[in-house]
Amino acid sequence: MYHIVNNLLDSNIIVENDFIDEKTLLDLHSRTDEDENLYWSKLENSIDSAETKSKNLGKMMEARHFILATAGHVDHGKSALVEALTKTHPDRLPEERKRGMTIELGFAELQLPSPLPHSAPMHVGVIDVPGHEDFVKNMIAGMGCVNLGLIVVAADDGWMPQTEEHFQILEYLGVQRLVIVLNKIDLAEDDEDFLREVVKDELSGTSYENVPIVATSAASGRGVSELKQTLASILDSLPTPPDIEKPRLSVDRAFSVKGHGTVVTGSLADGCFHVEQSVVVQPQGISARIRSMQCFGRVAESAGPGTRVAINLANVALRSAPASTQEGVGRGDVVTAENFGKPGRVLDAVITKSKRLAGGNTPASQPLKHGTRVRLHHGSANVPGRIFFLNRLELKPGQEAIGELRLERTASVLTGDRFVIRDWAETHTLAGGIALDVQASAGRFRSERQRAYLEACRRRPSALPTMMRAQIVREQTLPEAELMRGSRFGSREIRDCAAMLETEGTILRRKGIVFEANYWKAQLGAATNAINHFHQTHPELLGLPLSQLRDCLDKRLKPQGAFHAIFDALTESGFIVQSAAIQRSGFTISLPPNLQNAAHRIRKALGEKADEPPARNQIITSKEEEQAMRFLIDSGEAVELNKELVLLQTGYDKLCESTKKFLKTHSAASVSQLRQYTGVSRRVMIPFLQLMDAQGITIREGDLRRLPKQSNKPTAGKNKIPPPKSSKTKGKNW
Repeated sequence: MYHIVNNLLDSNIIVENDFIDEKTLLDLHSRTDEDENLYWSKLENSIDSAETKSKNLGKMMEARHFILATAGHVDHGKSALVEALTKTHPDRLPEERKRGMTIELGFAELQLPSPLPHSAPMHVGVIDVPGHEDFVKNMIAGMGCVNLGLIVVAADDGWMPQTEEHFQILEYLGVQRLVIVLNKIDLAEDDEDFLREVVKDELSGTSYENVPIVATSAASGRGVSELKQTLASILDSLPTPPDIEKPRLSVDRAFSVKGHGTVVTGSLADGCFHVEQSVVVQPQGISARIRSMQCFGRVAESAGPGTRVAINLANVALRSAPASTQEGVGRGDVVTAENFGKPGRVLDAVITKSKRLAGGNTPASQPLKHGTRVRLHHGSANVPGRIFFLNRLELKPGQEAIGELRLERTASVLTGDRFVIRDWAETHTLAGGIALDVQASAGRFRSERQRAYLEACRRRPSALPTMMRAQIVREQTLPEAELMRGSRFGSREIRDCAAMLETEGTILRRKGIVFEANYWKAQLGAATNAINHFHQTHPELLGLPLSQLRDCLDKRLKPQGAFHAIFDALTESGFIVQSAAIQRSGFTISLPPNLQNAAHRIRKALGEKADEPPARNQIITSKEEEQAMRFLIDSGEAVELNKELVLLQTGYDKLCESTKKFLKTHSAASVSQLRQYTGVSRRVMIPFLQLMDAQGITIREGDLRRLPKQSNKPTAGKNKIPPPKSSKTKGKNW
């Protein structure tokens, strides 16, 4: 029976009588299993009733949404303060109530009016975290997308070890706004002004040294109204959490509700979800569908960034354990939109170790060693791995370095995301970091291009132009759809930034492919030089074969369409294509002196019997003769029937005229009839007619040939044989 109550307490349905109330749940805990069905029926009826009470959802969605999280040492009154603010006690588990200590994340809802007239109200999802050192991992799981941190310091106890550890975690995660609460002020022996100065000393030299400090007593209610006003003022000054069309929900709870199935909860960031939307559970890549949603007990059709959401997922089961390889959903997973990006096991990052640890004597104060086994805390995920540094063997307090995390399991991280590093035993917080490359590999960590990329990104990891320039310089060319794809920047931001970089001349975009500008010029120049050089060394040939053109260019032209973009630029600037070869405009083939004797021998051999020439392999006995033969064909002196037979142009024209003359008087004719009329062998007539068919001079109908109606097709000859279908003289498709 205990697990049933636990699931219910975990299920986000205990919210101010919108669903079943807490007393009913505790009654359920005391009942026997024989009464289970009765109470499940009551629960489901309560859920159905809640759905009819949610007509005010539209008004709620008009409010601005934010996430607030508490922080601080155990027994400093965080949960009591949340209850004083929201009228909801955040402790959910019976064990928490029994021990009077928060173990797991708790949640409450806070509605705040704007301090400004005619401004939208604020809907705040409050996350209450455990303060005991044994549960720091649970604390971090709730900090994934916090807009405002609320550090609670007991006035009668002061700044304690977990206050400090939680403070460093908030710093590592980049929580920009904080409020310090001096709680239990009625129990303090020291003067309030003195206590404020003590806290200010702790904040001195940090980015938080000027944050508000509010004195409260959760027990008596003193200062709670002032705290609400302070929170409202700060939140009102914050920008609304952005919608970058990359919704993700870090799962901090997952459970099953009878009659509904799998439910996950978390704080929604970076985008919107709606009912019936197809989603993916990462990092396993499990496809699912949003069957229904709730926002603090209210049935919701959609939810946006900064919202605490409970999502009923279809087509996905629960995972039995957090680190299990079993397919299913659990804490640490991320629910995202489709085509969100690939999870990875290696990420490169800039790693920072807090200077506040300097001079300490705890394990956290010791240098972080190269190769140390650690735990990556990102969102609600806790993933083991090892850390390696790029150019040092250890990281001391106050230092920053580029490092690589090689994880034991895949993790769903975006470039630009912040994370926390703790020790393997989960007793100390060691460092924090910002992801710079979430699709990294151990093999290229120390490569010149990757080092340059990481060094450029570490300077301004939150600046999109800096990151995009570094990516393009490293890759040189890539599909436009891959520009900062696995990052926490929105698609509109990325498009605008790419346009800006193109305007300033940093990049060039061609048909969905992005090139670094200097790289584009170099490749275009290399192609031009290769064609010109080929003309100089092989004046007898039409031009550089396209297959050889590709070999002349950089091997990094891997993206589909990158070579085509270079090719198109060449054809647009005066180069033309003939017979699968590219040539400079105005180029005319010529026979070099060393091939003139060979060409004379070939002309003589083909002319001795123009309509019954010898096989090609009987004429060609040397490389020079092969080159001379190619020249005669390309220049129009000879016509290639197939790989074995070549006719002189005069012989081809004569045979063509005879064939057309016969077909004009006989309407249609077989191969045998044409052979008898022209006097040529089947060996010549078959490939000759096939070439005529290909050129549209004749039309084959079964075993017969006829002329097309009103045919004025030219005979083949110099500049008359159209190029193969795979190329066009001045076209771009090849």
